[in-house]
Amino acid sequence: MGHEERRDTARMRAEALTEIGRTHFNGRRYEAAYESFDQALRADPTFIRAQVAKAHVLKMLNRAADALALCDEVIVAHPDYATAHSTRGSALQSLGRSGEARAAYARAVDLAPDSALVAYNYACFWALEGNAAECQKWLAKAIGLEPGRNTRAAIDPDFTAFRDADWFQQLIAFKR
Repeated sequence: MGHEERRDTARMRAEALTEIGRTHFNGRRYEAAYESFDQALRADPTFIRAQVAKAHVLKMLNRAADALALCDEVIVAHPDYATAHSTRGSALQSLGRSGEARAAYARAVDLAPDSALVAYNYACFWALEGNAAECQKWLAKAIGLEPGRNTRAAIDPDFTAFRDADWFQQLIAFKR
């Protein structure tokens, strides 16, 4: 097997393991997700989606400082990767560094203005900051870009403060 084939095989393995990790993550099985992302990075240490996904799960495992360090590594190598900036914002917010978090999210939005994921994460930031108007704006954008985000928002604990608000209920309502 040639060098190119080995690299392609490693990348396919990393992609598959990252998808398995996402399934675990979505099921809130964070330890299993971490292991899948870690395996993906053993297969292909340069696979950026696995790196950022691992950072996100580190944050969920209350290891925000580790998540921040990993995001910073990714951003040095890939300064225009919006998801890394968004995940960095989440880690910073968990560390109580709200101003820096807002700047990281703003950078993510600048890099990927049409990303449902970035808009959704920014809505989460504003929800946790208690800013209903900004939360509504960014959640509406996320759902407008990707209507299925309403299902996630309906159960996301980040939106607890606004769960009973009329605007929130209207945004997450299932449309026919």
